[in-house]
Amino acid sequence: MKTPIRILTFAAAALAVAFLVLPDAYSCHGILRYRFMPIEKARVEFQRVQAELKKQSLLIPELITPELQRWIKYYDNPIFKPGASGSWESISSDCQTVLYHDGTYYMWYSGTPQGLNAQQGLATSSDGIHWTRHPDNPVLRLGAAGEWDNSIMICQHVLFDKEEGVFKMWYLGGSSAGVFAIGYATSPDGAHWTKYAGNPVMRTTEPWEGTTIEGQTLLKVNGVYKMWFGGIDLDTDISHVGYAESPDGIHWTKYAGNPILSPAEGSPLPWDGYSVDTPDVHYDGRLYHMYYRGWRREAGISWIGHATSPDGLVWTRDAGNPILVTSSVPGAWDSFQIYRSRVFWAEGEEDRPAAAVDRMWFTGRNTTLKSQIGLAFGPRRDDSTPTPPGGRIPMTVNQDNMNLEVQSRPTGGVQLRYFTPWLSKTALRIYDAAGRIQRIIVDEPQLPGFYERTWDGRNTQGRVLPAGLYYAELSTPTYVLTKEVLLAR
Repeated sequence: MKTPIRILTFAAAALAVAFLVLPDAYSCHGILRYRFMPIEKARVEFQRVQAELKKQSLLIPELITPELQRWIKYYDNPIFKPGASGSWESISSDCQTVLYHDGTYYMWYSGTPQGLNAQQGLATSSDGIHWTRHPDNPVLRLGAAGEWDNSIMICQHVLFDKEEGVFKMWYLGGSSAGVFAIGYATSPDGAHWTKYAGNPVMRTTEPWEGTTIEGQTLLKVNGVYKMWFGGIDLDTDISHVGYAESPDGIHWTKYAGNPILSPAEGSPLPWDGYSVDTPDVHYDGRLYHMYYRGWRREAGISWIGHATSPDGLVWTRDAGNPILVTSSVPGAWDSFQIYRSRVFWAEGEEDRPAAAVDRMWFTGRNTTLKSQIGLAFGPRRDDSTPTPPGGRIPMTVNQDNMNLEVQSRPTGGVQLRYFTPWLSKTALRIYDAAGRIQRIIVDEPQLPGFYERTWDGRNTQGRVLPAGLYYAELSTPTYVLTKEVLLAR
């Protein structure tokens, strides 16, 4: 007789192989960290990591499945891929900013060539899905020899300043010696840019910022420029989010209470318990909303979460986090890390066409160095939150374990909410105190993400069961988790 009065946690060996942390792989976070090295050292590291990833890819079995998560990924992702072999963007196209201006979508992005000297490109679109590259790409180019941004420029954010009628860009630039800072440029049309003569406008100055600041996002609210940015220690891959203000977008004052978002705490460590960065911040007139990337271990899998704040400084994480997770299909284009979200709400922003759903452009990559841009669709917002309606049972989740939370209703019945990070055949069963199966709630292959089910307090034959203690067991072929259920009448 099966006795489920226990909590068992087994390694999800076969299916979790897609989530292996690659040894000695470093990045912008994790594996892309070569971007922040002096250029000659970066090229050596690039070749080493590329060879290591090729060996690792041979260990991953093939699994094919569609995508379905809290946000629904576009069926034909990625919507924007690197350029042709030998081009200025042949390795990666990522770290995008998307704006809607005068009936056209503009996307600025970082393009990385084989030589690793990334620059900024521009593409336009009528629908946000099909993009045309600007003929003058890259539109923001590396500085001349000896200048502070002569080696690389990534992680831009672009605003259109309506008061001045000018596009403004803040970008991360670096020298061949591996020294990085944030620069500023302006443009009348989004394609022809003039760098500020006094660049860079912001440097790393605080201990919490680690070795570089990056991943910035900006708003202009009541004439004040507000910047949220990541500070990352490239030696440890630990990152936090900070805040700064400026009257002109050039002279910045960092908030004395930084960092304003740090890795989450908990046991087991949550999905964003090691690092958080690349904030994407919006203001709805009442609350600030941040979409951010988080990860649980050095160079590990990264997902996207959501948080809210009344002032842009004190943040509360969404109880339904993460809102978008990596694909569980080994080798899929976004199976290892997703990051750099850019969200457009369905309603509430000026200069936005009517739409039935929210949209998110995001960068993804697998266990290669090829980063690409995808699109996801979310449910229409209500007036209080840009995420699906609340009322869900909160839970702590991560990339290594399933989780199950139960909530008994005073009038009878039980709400069950669970999370799985894997593609797997999943079962959710109800047992009585003697270990006998009373009801099978779920028994089917399922995709990674959150699920909610309700048990009405009946057994498989439809008979109403008496009040008392029962057990809910969530399982895959390699993992079992059991929780007590108190059925009321």
